[in-house]
Amino acid sequence: MGFPFEGAAWAEGMEAIFPGAGGSMPGVWALLGIVVCVGALIVGQMAESSKYKNHK
Repeated sequence: MGFPFEGAAWAEGMEAIFPGAGGSMPGVWALLGIVVCVGALIVGQMAESSKYKNHK
């Protein structure tokens, strides 16, 4: 069958997977994800505590 590429030089395919790599955007996206997760935990805790108070 053979090797599908001309040579085994992988330098062309070693770029970033997304355009924001290397800048500040990965940190911004990580911070945004953390804020969303913590927000979901806070909203869920508030809902659960109100249900628990009404159940007692």
